[in-house]
Amino acid sequence: MLRDINVAVVAGREETDREDVLDVLRCRQSVIDGLTSSGFSACPVDITREDFLVKGRITRKIREKKPSCVFNLFEGFADASYLEIKFAGILESTGIPFTGNPSRTLALCLDKDLARRTLAARGLPVAPGRCVFPGYPQNICDDLRFPLFVKPRMEDSSVGIDERSMVRSQDGLYRLLDERLALFPDGLIVEEYIDGREFNAGFMGSYPYDLMAVSSIRFEHIRENRAFLGYDSKWDPESDEYRNSESVPEEGIDPRMRREICRISREAGRVMGCRGYFRVDLRERGGKLFILEVNPNPDINTDSGFVRQSARRGFTYPGMVARLVEASMNWRVYDEKRGLPKGQIRNGSGDKDKCLLGT
Repeated sequence: MLRDINVAVVAGREETDREDVLDVLRCRQSVIDGLTSSGFSACPVDITREDFLVKGRITRKIREKKPSCVFNLFEGFADASYLEIKFAGILESTGIPFTGNPSRTLALCLDKDLARRTLAARGLPVAPGRCVFPGYPQNICDDLRFPLFVKPRMEDSSVGIDERSMVRSQDGLYRLLDERLALFPDGLIVEEYIDGREFNAGFMGSYPYDLMAVSSIRFEHIRENRAFLGYDSKWDPESDEYRNSESVPEEGIDPRMRREICRISREAGRVMGCRGYFRVDLRERGGKLFILEVNPNPDINTDSGFVRQSARRGFTYPGMVARLVEASMNWRVYDEKRGLPKGQIRNGSGDKDKCLLGT
């Protein structure tokens, strides 16, 4: 019976004023409330930086709650998003069922360079572009068409994406590369800017996945060079970008385009090894779709786009989080221990690649 299922709802806790990090704690309370109203027993578990310094501490902290399942909301810390990979690996070693994606998928998706090459190798469309590291040659982007879009290789939650991320000239590109590589030495992704409509598709379950909905992003009163989702548009309610961008499910999407979004997104999820829940972000140019990102841990707070998509499919919030728990407890054992393709990992000058290599 549900009352016999105890769920440990895990999130990172640290001293920070970053809204994306603080939002996880707000989300955790929403998840606990939703699970409780669905008949589960749910308790919070805090993970701190210090927990990673003592061998076995995280495992002990989780096991002492005697959970039937872990609801995994841990996404690393403000300057260490890569620790989400290590944490998922620890969960895998315990044998306790947990929600969300396995460590290998988290690693593939966090490294945007590896993600792009993995998707392209399976014939899936990504924007023309490349990864740039410190010490780059001056001609590295000569074959790309301006405007170009620059984003950190190993960050999530749109960290490092702002109004300056789109550049229109060589001089502007080199200035931005030098500035951002000093902040993000693990590398930058430089892609041709895809100037058409933006879409995303949310899924739950295992392949071929249950589609929640397809959404389009509506930009209102935003200058052309800012019509994309950066950090402020997602996390700063006082910004123009936040107020004037909206994710709208199942409105104004051509049926043929919608079918292609679903096909590409499902295959992208399969290629990246997604399970549980995830979202695929895409943009269109000249009728052709390009994958921007496969997000293996989209925001599932009560006001998030994924929850609006789930509601469109008929799920209440308690029903959605309950389904994630129930699904996690029924995963068939499969090859989660496969390593990443080490020959394809390209080390930057930062300290994050060691998590991809399992060190």
